[in-house]
Amino acid sequence: MHTVLLVGAIIIIGYLVGSIPTANIMMHLFAKKDLRHVGTGNVTSTAVMIHAGKLPGILSLAGEILKTFLCLAVAGLLVGELWAYLLIMVAASVGQIWSVWLGWAGGQAQTIFVTGFMVLCPVAMALAGLTFGLSLLITKRFYLSNTIFHLAAPPCLLLAWFFNPLPLGLGYLSWGYALTCAVLCAIFLLRHQPDTDDVVQTEAWGGYSR
Repeated sequence: MHTVLLVGAIIIIGYLVGSIPTANIMMHLFAKKDLRHVGTGNVTSTAVMIHAGKLPGILSLAGEILKTFLCLAVAGLLVGELWAYLLIMVAASVGQIWSVWLGWAGGQAQTIFVTGFMVLCPVAMALAGLTFGLSLLITKRFYLSNTIFHLAAPPCLLLAWFFNPLPLGLGYLSWGYALTCAVLCAIFLLRHQPDTDDVVQTEAWGGYSR
């Protein structure tokens, strides 16, 4: 029963923290608008940067990063095992994408995804990030590069099964990273459509396009 309660607590806390609509809060504070009714309706830090400016966009991004660290800290305090870190990341991502505070609307949970894995398995995640950077450099197409990144990330995170140095002591050698990554990437690929990608806006990414 104790384990069941811990699992329930991890899921609930992760979801509630992830569902905090940081981007929409910044949008309301700086532009008095609701991101659900602006542009493509994506509640993301990029959307804030496009429609409200760089400062609120950066503050929104910082808020998402802090949410991720808070979730990992909670998992560490309550359990301190790998399954708890991975489970709370999934719960937080679900909360970010389908926030109870936004009528089940939300963002894409990309900051939670990247930040979480950079903390837990930085070498493998940096390798996955390299696929995005190279693809964007070659194709100059953000959506395509993002798709390639999400397809490449799970295989890259298999590296953490064999090699996962981490000075903070959270680096377990496990295939669980790749499995969790695959679940989150599948959610992104199934939910995300090219015509709902705020990043095609030149205000945020210059000459890059879909």
